[in-house]
Amino acid sequence: MPPPTYTLTILYPAGTTFNMPYYLSTHMPLAEKHWKPYGAQSWKVVQLPHDAPYCVQATVKWGSREEFLKALAGPEVEEIKGDVKNFSDREPIMLVGEVVGSSS
Repeated sequence: MPPPTYTLTILYPAGTTFNMPYYLSTHMPLAEKHWKPYGAQSWKVVQLPHDAPYCVQATVKWGSREEFLKALAGPEVEEIKGDVKNFSDREPIMLVGEVVGSSS
């Protein structure tokens, strides 16, 4: 399998009320279940320092931009987005982009 070439980065602003246990045990597995059939390859969640402008960063890796766009257009995305209220009091900022370099 070729290395992932596209990423979705999700950032939650500092000051967000955030339920990390729920996010890790329920939300991210939900996203993985729905997005894996579309080509999502992996995800990671980073707890950021208290003085950072964001408190949590999640990154989902995809094999291609096309796979990501299909997943975003799928009906499952509404369930994923609807779950945000169960762990956060603020909407996240989402960034997407092509991987242009990495190391293992």
